[in-house]
Amino acid sequence: MIPLYGALAILSAAMATFIALNHPLWPALLAVALVFWSVAVCLRPLLWLAVLPACLPLAGFSPWTGWIGVEEFDLLCLGAAAGSLSRLVLQRMLPARWLPAAGTGADGRGDDRPATGAARVATDPRRRLPGSRDSCRRQRLALIGLALLMASCLFAAWRGLLAAGGPPLDWFDGYEEPLNSLRVAKSFLLSLLLLPSLRCLLHGEPRRSAGCLAGGIVAGLAVVVLAALAERLAHPGLLDFTTAYRTTALFWEMHVGGAALDAFLALTLPFAVRPVLRAAAPGNWLAAALLAVLACYACLTTFSRALYLGTAVAVVVLACRLPRQAAQQCRPQPLWRTRANRVLVAILAGEVLLVAAFGEFMGSRLAGGERDLVGRLTHWQESLGLLQGGSDMVFGRGLGRYPADYSAQVAGREMPGRLRLIDDATGRHLSLSGTRWRAPQRGRWELLQRVPAPLAAPYALSLAARSAQPAVLVASVCRQHLLYPAACVESAVLIPGGAGDWRRIELRLHPGARVPASRLLPAAGFFSLRLLGQSEFVELDELRLIDDGGRQLLANGDFSQGLARWFFAARHYFLPWHVDSLYLEMLLDQGALGLGLLLALLALAIINLSRVPQREHELAPYLLAGLLACMTAGLFVSVLDMPRVAFLFYLLLCCSLFIDHCPGGVVPSAASSGEVPDSPRSV
Repeated sequence: MIPLYGALAILSAAMATFIALNHPLWPALLAVALVFWSVAVCLRPLLWLAVLPACLPLAGFSPWTGWIGVEEFDLLCLGAAAGSLSRLVLQRMLPARWLPAAGTGADGRGDDRPATGAARVATDPRRRLPGSRDSCRRQRLALIGLALLMASCLFAAWRGLLAAGGPPLDWFDGYEEPLNSLRVAKSFLLSLLLLPSLRCLLHGEPRRSAGCLAGGIVAGLAVVVLAALAERLAHPGLLDFTTAYRTTALFWEMHVGGAALDAFLALTLPFAVRPVLRAAAPGNWLAAALLAVLACYACLTTFSRALYLGTAVAVVVLACRLPRQAAQQCRPQPLWRTRANRVLVAILAGEVLLVAAFGEFMGSRLAGGERDLVGRLTHWQESLGLLQGGSDMVFGRGLGRYPADYSAQVAGREMPGRLRLIDDATGRHLSLSGTRWRAPQRGRWELLQRVPAPLAAPYALSLAARSAQPAVLVASVCRQHLLYPAACVESAVLIPGGAGDWRRIELRLHPGARVPASRLLPAAGFFSLRLLGQSEFVELDELRLIDDGGRQLLANGDFSQGLARWFFAARHYFLPWHVDSLYLEMLLDQGALGLGLLLALLALAIINLSRVPQREHELAPYLLAGLLACMTAGLFVSVLDMPRVAFLFYLLLCCSLFIDHCPGGVVPSAASSGEVPDSPRSV
């Protein structure tokens, strides 16, 4: 296994370096940061287990870079894989005193788990705990299942790549281009690159690993909660539950709809309970309780019925499992904490009832559940119609092919717009396409770029445009987090049809009544262009936006750097991008084979979490609750087509599969000598 780990470490480092050096904004900075990050993980492997979940919401700058298929979180994962795999190789090559093996720690004193009782028996190959043979059998089955799912994933990615036209790939490929196949595949493949290190950490340092993973997840949840609070404060208001505004937080993937925030909260909300129950002092408990209350607020303001259902399942799981765990650990609870926990439960229940009672938007969402279910069933039926023939049923259509196939093959369901770079004799410019149908309620498509939020002052916009048919361009600068514009400075211009002549257009954008004259804090904004009229597309070049202070706000207005700095979003109509079911998206992408393998691994993980001794594995209830909540929400929302959330899903799945220690797989002599055994059970 060591040569394989070395090859994978080199491959991970090479891919990360290649991505960093081609970054449209900070290539040198990211390349240097990547080196330091990889070295840090090599020296302290537990770092990645905490940092990746904590930074997952932050490491995505697509609204600024214009990248859809690649993002900064990929660099974090590849750097962690390069560092952790390098450590496994170096442990075999260097003396143990230079690079201690997992389980001994940097100081050589070992894990913080007591070396007595069940823990001592678990590491003694001559003595086996009851059920250890079943544990080893489950881990072997898990390795086989992951290997088969990897083969299915690679085959589906290859099919999707060929169906989209194959290489070469472009950094700015969208959802219908070849890079989308790799975008969907990368989450599972990145989790597999980290699997050898994960298994070593879970088996060698179980308590530290559990603490790092749980701490990282709670930190990531805290980041998302704060982002949700800031978004609500800047737009509808913290206590406005009437406006039809659904929180998106830091998940830019939702620019074409989807449920990235919903899936993330389903996976992480159960972990917010852990610091509340483990708080040793009232101050710590108060901070943990505040996070739980705010996380509940973020959950409620998604107005996602699927998330509500998943959260209810998680609450039931924790209510059943945590008392049993506390009884096994025989920890007496201080009286103050018992009473405080009861108060917290009452506050959370009151929060839910308050939003349900006074939130008109939640009421309309719940009341429209039956109507929306009929629409969802119709959408699923249309999506299943894409599977044509036995090969599609067994192997799927290929990873990342759903948006292109659904838009092209289902009548009346085409994309509401497209972006395409054109190189011709006049240079490089952008083609902005509109939809063939004209019903405004069916959605809207916008070309976007991040700019400061508008003030009550006019803007001057100049651009070069040409169109075969008359078209109307609507330009605006809006106070906007992602999907919902608030105060806007807006204007429209008619582009006459012509034989191909470029027209220079200048117009002024005038503020509306809701645009503030000043602001105390900086606010997010977008410049947007959208196409109206009968023309199917308009070509654009040389865009310039000047504010009242004479500053040029747009970058890459001539598109010489491709789509760097440019972004896009759809509104109200998201059917072509998401099948809205975790299980159907797996069936469409990888067929019955891939779906069967995923369900088998999930079943194996649930069995493993249900049978592990909770005294030794205190994360088991939280992992079980998070997976079941996501699986429940996944009945009605897509999960795997959003890479960052899909990575967290696969990471928790792998933790659940290998959290139970396999006694026959760790030999004390190997651990004490710093060597990494080649046996697949002890990697």
